[in-house]
Amino acid sequence: MSSTDAVRRRRRERHAAAVVRAISGQPSADLRARRLRVNGEFVATASPHLAVDLAEAPPAVARGVSDGLGLMLRHSDRILHRQLAPDTPLERVIFDLAEQIRCEALAPPELAGVRHNLAAGFDEWVSRMQHDRVTDTGVGILIFTVAHMLRARLIRSINDPFVDDLIETTRGNLAPLIGGALAALRSVIDDQQAFAFHAREIAEAVALVVGDSAVAPETVSALERAKVLLGGWDDDDPGIHNVGDAMVGGGVGSGDAERSLHELGDYHVFTREFDREVKGADLVPLARRISLRESLDNHRRAQSVSASRLAQRLRRQLARPTVDGWTFAEEDGQLDGSRLSQLVTDPTNHRVFKRERTQPTADVCVTFLVDTSGSMKVQGYQEMAVMLDTFAQALDLAGASCEVLGFTTGGWNGSKSMEAWRSAGAPSGPGRLNDLQHIVYTDADTTWRRSRRSLAAMLSTYHYREGVDGEALIWAYERLRERPEARKLLVVISDGSPMDAATANNNREAFLDDHLHAVAGAIDQRGDIELGAIGLDGEVASVFRRSVALDLSAALSLATYEVLGDLFG
Repeated sequence: MSSTDAVRRRRRERHAAAVVRAISGQPSADLRARRLRVNGEFVATASPHLAVDLAEAPPAVARGVSDGLGLMLRHSDRILHRQLAPDTPLERVIFDLAEQIRCEALAPPELAGVRHNLAAGFDEWVSRMQHDRVTDTGVGILIFTVAHMLRARLIRSINDPFVDDLIETTRGNLAPLIGGALAALRSVIDDQQAFAFHAREIAEAVALVVGDSAVAPETVSALERAKVLLGGWDDDDPGIHNVGDAMVGGGVGSGDAERSLHELGDYHVFTREFDREVKGADLVPLARRISLRESLDNHRRAQSVSASRLAQRLRRQLARPTVDGWTFAEEDGQLDGSRLSQLVTDPTNHRVFKRERTQPTADVCVTFLVDTSGSMKVQGYQEMAVMLDTFAQALDLAGASCEVLGFTTGGWNGSKSMEAWRSAGAPSGPGRLNDLQHIVYTDADTTWRRSRRSLAAMLSTYHYREGVDGEALIWAYERLRERPEARKLLVVISDGSPMDAATANNNREAFLDDHLHAVAGAIDQRGDIELGAIGLDGEVASVFRRSVALDLSAALSLATYEVLGDLFG
């Protein structure tokens, strides 16, 4: 997959995820690599008509699936659903299908567009089942028939004569077995638990028709061939297995906070031989840095944001009271031994006490970790550089420490790591397959004035290539963790998902995405730093518990710089 295809795919998934969030009311819902996540954890469903690649589906179908997922999150208690669900694959498919159709039937009548989208998504699945000849198999025609019987009972009658003829025999055979339970569904459509009782009765009856083969490997294979699974049907059941043990991203287990960040899930690296850490000043010749600094200063003058005024705001936001001495001759507090003689000579003098003196101090280090991959070239990288340069100066004036770090790759399409992999015989599942380039534009011990030219290197986009976000986050975290400041804030600035073509093309799906989710979750659980993210035309809420969206296409103002307060209070 090319980087252009990956960007297009991720953009369509983000649009679909926005629909899911709007309908469900769940702000953390996200779709990545055909998997639905809420609060960073997988939400699995075996409903067959939802198993669609949203990045490739026609718009009407993608809207239907997005609407369906949103309604499922809105109306279905997933914990209750998991508790009531059967264990065998075929029964789980029927059970999930019934619950999904219940949720879709609860779409308000006034939302005619949503109902139209749902119908388009279901109709596309009907056509796909026939085109792929899944309905020619015993399991396939059973699922196909039950889906239509459920939908006819809860949403609308079958209006396709060909489909009606196709399922006639199977429907006739099933009616005596599931007719009573099917008839009871409408009366309990608002009661998930009561509905589940009848849905499970239907699922068990269908499994009875199939017989012992309902749990046979060939049945599971047939279900997978029919693409009826969105994610693993048991991914959201901790009683079956811990997804995090097999693949990163299924949430962070209680042990992950104590484990090394370098040992999360199945993430691994083919070679670190060509990775390097550089200074911003090393990326651009001096004459070019001087020119870029002049350009950055011009951009800053155009924004009309005073660094000193911003520093005052940041000091109020970030400062905490710290003891820096004593005040003496107080009327209460701790008795001051040096003034006891005054109490003896003048008993009416009560000013013989002292108090601790506190001053608001910005004993804080703020690290900005910036995605400097190629996609950031179209996300207002100039405005981003202006914002970060202004933050660096203002934090310096406020008495806080500041680091600005960047991450990219040493080359395109795997670079030297890819060559080494090919020389080794191109083994499968190589892990991360590109050269990392981590950039220190300014470190926490260097003042803004001394790092001005290095910061200006952000305006040069020659090094904006690809991005491996998870490892960059570990690097930034480990640097910040060693700082002496009492409070440590790490802010990730990104436009979306990790993207490294060589790694993505030669490993399992969502290899980089899952690693980023796991790292962010583990850091958040540790609690020794405060982690937040700024999303630029990209959804980051599903990865980072604290996040804000920022539009850099408009002119920067003091309001833009409220993001630190929005993230960390």
